[in-house]
Amino acid sequence: MEIRKLNSNVSVLQPKKAPTPNPGHHNYVKKVHRRRMAMIGIVFAIILVVFGVQIFNAHRTYANTMEQIEISKQKLDKQKSTQRDLKLEVSQLRDTNYIEKYIREKYMYSKPGEQIYNLPDDVKTTTIQK
Repeated sequence: MEIRKLNSNVSVLQPKKAPTPNPGHHNYVKKVHRRRMAMIGIVFAIILVVFGVQIFNAHRTYANTMEQIEISKQKLDKQKSTQRDLKLEVSQLRDTNYIEKYIREKYMYSKPGEQIYNLPDDVKTTTIQK
């Protein structure tokens, strides 16, 4: 409100006059808002790209790690199988009957007075004792 003094001691209150709208000012405000929204959008897009790259890298690292784990599990299974076979062979090599049989088959040894006949591969070697 604006106070006006008349020629007397009494002041009269009158409402302020509304400023005349400036059409150039309205366009300027719209431009500023558009510019701010564009900057916010650009910042938001940059943040999305950065986080997207981070997620992609994390996923790729996870997939590589899982692949290495799978390969390691396969190697471990193979080693365990080899270890079982070797333990079985060690336990068999402690048995004298198995050792005798193994030496006879592999190195073609025979007991005294024993005759050995070699047959084709589809039939096993037969021994005859006298």
